[in-house]
Amino acid sequence: MDTITDCPTFIDLAAMAAGQSLATGSDPFGSDAQSLPVRAGPCEIFATAIATGEGRYSEIGGDTMILALDGALVLGCEGREIALAKGQSAVIARGTAFSWRADAPVTLIGMRYTDAPQGDGGIVAIDNGATLAPSNPPADEVLLSEKPSCRSNNQFASLDDGQFKCGIWDSTPYTRVPILFRHTELMHLLAGKVTFTDAAGRTATFGKGDTFIIEQGARCSWDSREDVAKIYGTFKPAD
Repeated sequence: MDTITDCPTFIDLAAMAAGQSLATGSDPFGSDAQSLPVRAGPCEIFATAIATGEGRYSEIGGDTMILALDGALVLGCEGREIALAKGQSAVIARGTAFSWRADAPVTLIGMRYTDAPQGDGGIVAIDNGATLAPSNPPADEVLLSEKPSCRSNNQFASLDDGQFKCGIWDSTPYTRVPILFRHTELMHLLAGKVTFTDAAGRTATFGKGDTFIIEQGARCSWDSREDVAKIYGTFKPAD
């Protein structure tokens, strides 16, 4: 992985979080969370650290995806528990009251969609091993390689026709020209490696276990020479 934290296109969120002085207080999803300087439209990107302990929180700020960079966390909601280990994620819908427990230190990256409509609440655990279905590959006119085989499983969608979505995706290798990101996308690679190059010629390569974001308004290419799988959280404005 090439560590890039200040490029206005693709940003290594784990490296950015490591550069912050993260508080380990009693409000890790609220006042103790550290907002990260990322262009993500109506999404707030944040990092938070929990030493050990437990607490409760009401997610009133929006639909919030959290991903464990390290450690483990247990979320409780409506009589069930969701355990998140390193590289696992969940989405907490707006209006959800939940408990949390950390038996050892944990660091999280969060993506909060602040324009999310109010719904019935709840927590959706993103299943990294969920069954995938065929999904649309890149358009022919942007491809520099053979058309890849892409699959996905969208496991959460916001109530505004899914402008904010989270799930898993994989693809065979492909290369495409730079395209404009009208959307923003947080990715955590479960397998493979991909290299991005932006309009200014800056390049970064991310591999399995890396967590990064493509900022809204970025223009960059994609070059993967092996199969890639990822967790994604994406905001795409309505047309």
